[in-house]
Amino acid sequence: MSKQRLDSLRELQALADHLRPNHPEAIADAARYIRAEAARLRANRAEAARLAHALDSSLALPRQTAFYAETGVRSALGFWLELNQRLSHRILPPADTNEELGQLLETIFHDPDDHLWVNAVDDEVWAELFLAIGLGQRGPGGNANTLGNLLDAARVVSYRLAGAALDQELLHADPALEEHESPFLAQNAQAIPMLDRAREGGAYPSLDEIRDVEVLLDQCAKAVDRVRRRARENGISIRLTYQLARMRQLIGRLRELLDLLAPDDRLLRAIRLMKTLLTAVQTRHRVLPFIGENIALLARNVTDCASRHGEHYIAADRQAWWGMLRSAAGGGVIIAIMALLKIRISLLHLPPLTEAIAFSLNYGLGFVLIHMLGLTVATKQPAMTAASIAATVEEAHPRELDRLCALVQSVTRTQFIAVIGNVLLAVPIACLLAFLWYYLTGVPLAPSEKAMHLLADVHPWQSGALLYAAVAGLGLFLSGLVSGFFDNKARYHSLALRIRHAPLLRRLSATRATRIGHYVDEHLGAILGNLFFGFYLGMTGALSVLTGLPVDIRHVAFSSANLGTALTTQGWAATHTLLPWAIAGVIGVALVNLLVSFSLALYVAMKSRQLGAEHMLSLGQIVLRRFLRHPLSFVLPPPPAKVEALPPPA
Repeated sequence: MSKQRLDSLRELQALADHLRPNHPEAIADAARYIRAEAARLRANRAEAARLAHALDSSLALPRQTAFYAETGVRSALGFWLELNQRLSHRILPPADTNEELGQLLETIFHDPDDHLWVNAVDDEVWAELFLAIGLGQRGPGGNANTLGNLLDAARVVSYRLAGAALDQELLHADPALEEHESPFLAQNAQAIPMLDRAREGGAYPSLDEIRDVEVLLDQCAKAVDRVRRRARENGISIRLTYQLARMRQLIGRLRELLDLLAPDDRLLRAIRLMKTLLTAVQTRHRVLPFIGENIALLARNVTDCASRHGEHYIAADRQAWWGMLRSAAGGGVIIAIMALLKIRISLLHLPPLTEAIAFSLNYGLGFVLIHMLGLTVATKQPAMTAASIAATVEEAHPRELDRLCALVQSVTRTQFIAVIGNVLLAVPIACLLAFLWYYLTGVPLAPSEKAMHLLADVHPWQSGALLYAAVAGLGLFLSGLVSGFFDNKARYHSLALRIRHAPLLRRLSATRATRIGHYVDEHLGAILGNLFFGFYLGMTGALSVLTGLPVDIRHVAFSSANLGTALTTQGWAATHTLLPWAIAGVIGVALVNLLVSFSLALYVAMKSRQLGAEHMLSLGQIVLRRFLRHPLSFVLPPPPAKVEALPPPA
């Protein structure tokens, strides 16, 4: 690096040091420092001229097309290759030659959190500083090299956006892009002649020409949104999700570059681009935020499918509320039988791993049977209904929060009656099974020590019941993700259509093949999610035995069935002291199961839709006010709908 460029770099670094607040969140201090520096430079024109020259020389670096076109935009490498690149750069950073604008920015703003306060300060405050330095309305295009870099970057981004639109996976997701004129190709055809003319020294792009391209970019953004919306019904792959996110970034970057070429208000536009580029430069090698962003994209795929199924778990009217009670009561019968089988399996004293597999099959096949019979396990609802709430929050406007509150009411009373339905029959059926077992075999279903242990296991504080209930809640949340993931896979890969046309199945009959395909499409995610949850419950206890970790599970339906078994086996005299605490423990287990699974599912659903906490806080306030006014409306069935009498025929 030449001595002149090194001196310019030091001057700019000293300027950033003067502006930097003591803490990145001290935005008021940063704004005050910037205004004070602007006032000082207005009084010291010689220093302002040196800074203007330093800025011009830095921006005039040749061959910066890639910096403007790629910084802050997802690469075409895909997730795994880009993650590998970030990891390698974290371990062994690239050489710092200060021959690229990104490296200059990292040197000038050397604190890794500088982008936080730089972004938070108003554009108008920064404009005061740049005007004091003397940049005026020249913006970044005042230098021929800078203008050439910007024009070349805009060309590169336009070509990349057009190329991304030719991806076969995208065309499969939205055939209209191939059947009609694609806005992605149209923007390229409109932008390239305009940019080439300016690059060759011809007429500068006019405001009308830039607006024409921006109209096409609006159509590109709508096309991306259309593919995203269709994913809820048609499914979407991880690769296409990544591609859509990249296309959104390309559209945004092309807008920013074209804004800089517009003849008016270029300084403020340049400031906004500066903030975007600085943030991208300071975070481009960070691994955890990158992983988090992509997990959010994947979670969006999963929660979209979960919200589609979650609508079936919400009783919006009185008839559906009673239907949920019947469905959950039927589930309680199966759960009581599963609890009996688990007790008998435990009494076989199998090796730990064998016992865990037997428990897992008991749980998993039982849950699958409940689903196939159209019955309900209450704790399976939160992971689905949370996604539905998040989807509705995303689509609603602030003025529609009352409608969202009604949705929360429906979810709450549906969840309440589902738990009641499970417990309502799980306990008496467990009592009946324990009685019949003794009547038919002459021996208790569970030995005395085992029965008393079942009661002690749900004591609210003398056991780890509430902690283990949280572990079960985590499994419920994960099973919801598994269900959504495989539902998305089934839709995206058109399993129903492929099964319908499978030669082996068509030998049975076309009707049967169609029926099988439709069933797989509708139920694959639920079946695999139930199997996953069953194995999660069965294997967690084995993990404790094999590792010594204090890990176990408590599930409200099984805990209530175990309570009924213990009561019948031991009788009132032996259990009356423990029974009240056991009942309190079962209630606590129910609350923790639901709270943990619902909270995790809602958090992931909200993050996947990039919804902030303010949306939920506003909704929470309305829900709390309605609960204080009408608490019973959150547990009792809604009033019957009023049907207006039709007028008599004329």
